[in-house]
Amino acid sequence: MSGEQKAPLTGIRVIDLADLRGEMAGRALADLGAEVLKIEPPEGAAARFQPPFIKGREGDPEGSLYWAALGRGKRSITADLGKQAEREKVKNLIASADVLIESSVPGTMQGLGLDYAALRALNPALVYVSITPYGQTGPQALDPATDLTIEAACGIIGLQGDGDRPPLPVGFPQAAFHAGMVAAVDTVVALNERSRSGLGQHLDVSMQTAMMLTLMNAQGFPAVEGRDIPGYGMERNLPRPPATPGLDVPGMVTVADGHVTNLMGGVGPTVRALGEVINWRVEVEGPMPAHLPDIDWNQWPLARRDGRITMEQVNEGAQIALAFLATRKKQEIFERALSHGLLNVPIMTTAELLADPQLEARELWVKIDGKTYPRPCILMSRTKLVSDRAAPRLGEAQALLDAPARDAAPKVPASPRGKPYEGIKVADFAWVGVGPIISKSLADNGATVVRIETSRRPDVLRMAAPYHRREFNLNSSQFMANFNSSKLGVALDMSSEDGRAIARKMADWADVVVESFTPGTIANFGLGYEELSKNRPDLIMLSTCLYGQTGPRRRFGGFGNQGAALCGLHGITGWPDRPPAGPYGAYTDFIAPRFGALALASAEFMRIARHRK
Repeated sequence: MSGEQKAPLTGIRVIDLADLRGEMAGRALADLGAEVLKIEPPEGAAARFQPPFIKGREGDPEGSLYWAALGRGKRSITADLGKQAEREKVKNLIASADVLIESSVPGTMQGLGLDYAALRALNPALVYVSITPYGQTGPQALDPATDLTIEAACGIIGLQGDGDRPPLPVGFPQAAFHAGMVAAVDTVVALNERSRSGLGQHLDVSMQTAMMLTLMNAQGFPAVEGRDIPGYGMERNLPRPPATPGLDVPGMVTVADGHVTNLMGGVGPTVRALGEVINWRVEVEGPMPAHLPDIDWNQWPLARRDGRITMEQVNEGAQIALAFLATRKKQEIFERALSHGLLNVPIMTTAELLADPQLEARELWVKIDGKTYPRPCILMSRTKLVSDRAAPRLGEAQALLDAPARDAAPKVPASPRGKPYEGIKVADFAWVGVGPIISKSLADNGATVVRIETSRRPDVLRMAAPYHRREFNLNSSQFMANFNSSKLGVALDMSSEDGRAIARKMADWADVVVESFTPGTIANFGLGYEELSKNRPDLIMLSTCLYGQTGPRRRFGGFGNQGAALCGLHGITGWPDRPPAGPYGAYTDFIAPRFGALALASAEFMRIARHRK
């Protein structure tokens, strides 16, 4: 295979009947090249009237920036579904469509004759997607809900904000975005399964359930320890325990011109984060106070274990480091982080994002009709996603409603249904959060996923609470288990020749390779895409990291805490009279996997299409 391919979902037609709760699903599928026909009421979809608006165009359906973002890439058709004649025209479109997305109250579509049971008879290959607050069934299925109440019902709001005040949501509604991305991923997974069975199916997406991944390790505490994570949930008024026992440092620092995140600790790269700030302070202001032991602060846990420094002295050193940071500016701190491995990054504003050199180098921003949009964050080596279509004007594709029906999707000989990814082999070199969650989505759908870890550098999640029976060992972390269930595992010493040889055999065995190292690391092991794909044009490889594989800052490694700050989410979450509180935990670790899983599902869809030819 060579040359640039069409967008992955080219030729797929999506009928988008969703309201605000489901707009993100159609948007994501449009980015992948699907023809998304937005069926709107005559006055326009609710998203057209959603703030924020262009200044001076408040209430103008063509002035909504929300619609500009969520309607992008779609085509608009108006229809009054309350009128039978117009409903029949919409059904005519559905008869040859591949996907239908709806987000109405359960039972509404049945009343219109547009429920899955009715449409399956019309189009057996239809993938029918329902997005609702609590799912199609259960005691809360018909309960009224808003984005805020859904976020509260999943538990995330109880984990956020300052402990001495009421809990807070993220500053922009999140539930519809998470649910929309879950729906988009599952839609492409269902299209992959349809390629084998020839049949569509009904996807029942619960917004509450989609949001639950954002709970991170807090999800496991009630089951494993019989309580909420200390300092959060029902125990939010209690002191929040430090990430490293005994180390008293805040998660955010006020500096000369704003705020930066702070991740100093005693595990993995967080150890060096404290030492590097102290080293910088010594360069600028001279030696640390004479009464503090002269140690390598990059290795302070070892010095403490050996009795060369006390925890009280470590905390004194940390306070000196924090006081030094407070005198510096955000960008100065970030430049030092980039060059010396600090885990302090700026809490970015939108204006700063528009001028960010990393995003500029990756050509994220694109101008369409005078507005600035972000391109899709997924970059595919042989495929360009769709990024040049603005949100449609109301009814711009109206002629399609009266056009002759298009040919239906190619018929596939029906075969017994199995798991969507059954038979697919995955070598999983990812660690911590994002990569393992992505590969877990493959395992949960039937792929054989082998997680390959290095024995010399255990995954930091293996050392994170909660622990089975509250007993710590490398196999007792529920946090680790939650992100890696359904997988098999192999431990290798990747620094040895034998370990690398076995890793290469695993990569050659696999249909899909997933990795989340700092850019360049996997290639240094002889496992880069260019090497692995020689004579293997169908190999799919996904690389995920904080900043992407390209750009001047690509080698900066960090966690989702830094990701939430660098993308602007941290700065919009908190009280106006206080510094930002930010979302709970490594928040972007629960956004990025949706896009990674979507990328893999789309790549598999293209591979199936090639084999069919």
